[in-house]
Amino acid sequence: MIALAAVLLVLAVGALLAGRLHVLLHMLQQEHYENARLLVWIRLDRTRWAPSAATAALVAGILVAAAAAIEGWLAAAIAGLMLANRVWWARTVWHRTTIKPLVFTPRARRLFAVALVLGLVPTALVAALVPGDVLRFVIAGVVAAGTLAVSPWLLFAANRILAPFQRMETQRFVRAARARLEQVHPTVVGVSGSFGKTTTKACLAAALDPIGPTYPTPASFNSYLGVVRAINEGLEPVHENFIVELGAYRIGDIAAICDLVHPSIGVLCSLGPAHLERFGSMDAIEQAEGELADALPPDGLFVTQADDERCLRVARTRAHCRTLLFSAQEHPEADLWAEDAEVTAGGTAFTIVWRDPTIEPVRVKSRLLGSHNVANLLAAAAVAHHAGLTPPQIARALRRVTPPKHRLEPIVNAAAGIVVIDDSYNSNPVGAAAALQVLGAHEAQRRILVTPGMVELGAEEQAENRLLGERAAAVVDLALLTGPRAADIRDGMLAAGFDANAIVIAADGPATHAKVAEIGRRGDVFLFENDIPDVYA
Repeated sequence: MIALAAVLLVLAVGALLAGRLHVLLHMLQQEHYENARLLVWIRLDRTRWAPSAATAALVAGILVAAAAAIEGWLAAAIAGLMLANRVWWARTVWHRTTIKPLVFTPRARRLFAVALVLGLVPTALVAALVPGDVLRFVIAGVVAAGTLAVSPWLLFAANRILAPFQRMETQRFVRAARARLEQVHPTVVGVSGSFGKTTTKACLAAALDPIGPTYPTPASFNSYLGVVRAINEGLEPVHENFIVELGAYRIGDIAAICDLVHPSIGVLCSLGPAHLERFGSMDAIEQAEGELADALPPDGLFVTQADDERCLRVARTRAHCRTLLFSAQEHPEADLWAEDAEVTAGGTAFTIVWRDPTIEPVRVKSRLLGSHNVANLLAAAAVAHHAGLTPPQIARALRRVTPPKHRLEPIVNAAAGIVVIDDSYNSNPVGAAAALQVLGAHEAQRRILVTPGMVELGAEEQAENRLLGERAAAVVDLALLTGPRAADIRDGMLAAGFDANAIVIAADGPATHAKVAEIGRRGDVFLFENDIPDVYA
């Protein structure tokens, strides 16, 4: 019976550790399996329940030890109850509500298994080898508590142990991707920028498809391994054009992807404070995003904004090929710009005017919402004209662009008489201001903002969320806020004279969704602005 009690206690500790590791692995996966980024999350004290798990293990050991001093079957019974309770607890942790659930990929499964084994071995050895029934369980409880307290470092160790295997697996996938690119040999268009990349990618795909079958990287596959996966899973011999979204969290990320895909055309959409927390400064962001210009060949093409000082500097100093500059309005250095722009609830319309007088102006109508999308459409028009399309062909192609998922995507519930403008993928100061402009242009009985605010803005985060509140106060009738940044947004709204009674703060995501269902009524237009990752929730 004592042996059975020892086994059951180890299994109970395993359930505790499994729940703990599930949360940590979830965060590690969202941080691209980088130990340093997970350590940042831990230091921000977002694991306040960790001591309770360690305490539970210690209490379990002491209770079983006390029972063992009385009778073996009692120790086994208490250990069994502990196991059942901890399994139930672990199950609730595994099935907790998350914004982006943990995906048990082969890599995630390996990390989880190795970390679990590393954590259970010490407790199992104590339970098996320490003499004396009472002492065995007390020491096992202490060791298990210590193991749970250092569980992040178990995951760090597993990551280090598996690193050589992961490198070999990655190299295998990269070799396959390089071979596929060499076989298909498409024209590669790289798209970088602080924001607007995914929408610009959709515009480019529509603009280039009339020239030949075009494959854009799906969803937000914009990291190095994401692009590798996109190539291996989606690039086919039929594709003549390959549009690659280039994501960056640090200097060197975009250069690495460019070394893989070798773009001949580059589009720099924008430069702004997205991921400022990681980069540290706007100069670092400019350096990183401009790596696309560095990678282009002498006979390539670089397209960017004329009315952004940093974008213009990249074009002048780092693009050693032909450049085309666009602007949302006439600009002395722009090669093409927009005139007579109209932004309505149904989309955006404007006239493209070229500096070259031999190119006829053309009216473009798009279903994309917001004046900021004029720049995305202009970038695609510049590339399409370079590729040989005439202005009327460009206008027809851009008419087919549909809003990417969760990026100012209009969702109409005709039966309920409610419209949702879904801009929940992410948020930044420029994008949030544009989204509020779209909400303000929409006919509505009530305009309602639903947001947790903006993240990864470093030292500017509090000020930018207050500014978001000030801007929202001029547009919305009701605000539904959630999360730790709600107070900053509320303060901005109140400072702008907004009615405090029209601000509702919900505890978390599920509570927010329940409140939306409760308050929604016919004639409402909701703007869902951002859905922050679990690491910031």
